[in-house]
Amino acid sequence: MQEFEINTRQWTAFWKRWQETIDRLPGLREAMLEKLGGRVQGEVRGAVDRSGLNDSRGRVKRWQNPHVGSGLGYVAVRADSVEVAAGYRDRQRLNAGALTNFLSSGHKVRGPSGRAERYQPRARMTRVKGLDFYGKAQAEAEKIAVQEAEAFLRRLTGSELKL
Repeated sequence: MQEFEINTRQWTAFWKRWQETIDRLPGLREAMLEKLGGRVQGEVRGAVDRSGLNDSRGRVKRWQNPHVGSGLGYVAVRADSVEVAAGYRDRQRLNAGALTNFLSSGHKVRGPSGRAERYQPRARMTRVKGLDFYGKAQAEAEKIAVQEAEAFLRRLTGSELKL
């Protein structure tokens, strides 16, 4: 006889536990991403504080929230897509994501209208420098992601899964 066969049909208890483990994985992955998102959100909000932005009411920090991908492949901390008041005496309505982008990466400065013939502009800046709070939070966010992934693997291999 040149073959060897292991019949696993009698391993019903093993296969039942195996199926239960596989069924729990998506829920565990989603829980890991939500926990990771919360920790990264705290890091981004801290980076907004450290950037020097005058956010005395905490509006910019409040807009930064975690969003889990539909395929559970990623979690991103970004501004919510809501309309907010902006500008001098809140005369404009802008999207919070667009306003956050202006603050993070900078924006152009409005030039003179050019209507007066002898007008000489005194402004020497054509662009406002961005505060880059997302870039400053990225290094710490990667460390947090590695920590959460390792904790997730420990839960899978350890006794926390309770097979």
